[in-house]
Order: sequence, then structure tokens, then C-alpha cells
Amino acid sequence: MRVLRVIDGDSLEVEGVGEVRLIGVDTPELYHPLKPLQYYAREASEFVKNLLGQSRVRLEYDRERIDKYGRTLAYVYLEDGRSLNEEVIKNGYGFALLRFPFKHLVRYRQLEAQAREQGLGLWRNQGLDEFHWILDQKNIPYEIFEMANNWWGLRYREYVRLRLNSDELQRELVNLRQWTSEFSPSDLEKVLLASGWIKDNR
Repeated sequence: MRVLRVIDGDSLEVEGVGEVRLIGVDTPELYHPLKPLQYYAREASEFVKNLLGQSRVRLEYDRERIDKYGRTLAYVYLEDGRSLNEEVIKNGYGFALLRFPFKHLVRYRQLEAQAREQGLGLWRNQGLDEFHWILDQKNIPYEIFEMANNWWGLRYREYVRLRLNSDELQRELVNLRQWTSEFSPSDLEKVLLASGWIKDNR
């Protein structure tokens, strides 16, 4: 099968198939309606483009064939037999996506751990490179504020969640990361407001 284009580090358009999402791989967001460009997103996309070149690919599937966005879920293999999914993770251009079960989950987790230990790509300089890059963008996705009497406040764009204890703060951060990946802007607003967030229109 011929790759028509690389959409980003974990998505391709394949002739006769359409958009293909790599199983078990999550690379930084290059295009996302709710998230700014993320650290190493361009590098991940370029890595995949260079690795594919003009070669054809072979697809293999797991239990789930289609995701909720209508994309085909697949393991992508290069002409030389290497797994594109594995190459992305082991070279530090993406993370092992462990939220959903798949047959190579244990191996992908190990590949990510090895990339982290070797300080490859995303894992370079113990995360300081990413931290400095985020600061330079002047576009901080979430802000945390210490309030009086050991309470915390959390801001995402024009939405705030106030007077959280430490456990609630952690839970809201996890929720926020999940929601910004799953919901459209209008649905996200409904979910935030229904979950105790306040819209600050100052």
C-alpha cells in the first residue's frame, strides 16, 4: 500500500484505506482544535516522513479496527519489515499509548522506558528542553494557583475551577487532559460547566 501523506507523527493517509492511526502510539499534537502546537510535534512528523520515504507499507490490525473518529487503527510495517509504530516510540518521537489494550502493549511500554533511559528525543535533558520550549511559546495550556488555606485554583483558557484540595486538583488535571483530547469545543464547554468549572469573561 502506498502512503499518500503523513498527517502527523501518529497518523497517515494510505491509498485505498484513508486515514490510519498508529496503534499504541501517541505523538505530540501538530494540529488540534483545542491544544497549541506541542513540543517535538514537527520533529515527530518529519521523522515519520523521512522513515517512510517513497516506500510502500503493510498494515496489520488488532481487535479494534476503527476508532471513534472513523480512522483505521493499524500496525504499520515498512518494506524492510520494521514496525513504524515501534520506531516512533523507541527513537523518542512519541509515547506508548497505554489507555486502551492492544497486543504489543508490554513491548511498547518497554521501548518507551528504554528511550527515556537513553534520553532520546522527547526525553532529552530530563524534560528541561520541553519545559523551556513551552515557556518560550508564551502559551501555557493550564495554570495552577495557590489559594488561601491550602486550596488550589486551576485555569484553562477562560475557564477556572476554584478551591480544590490536592487530590481534586490532580483529578481535574487528569480529566482536563482527557477532555481536551476527546471533545469538540462546544462539547468541552458543556462538560466543563457541568463539572463545576466557571467561565471567567473578564
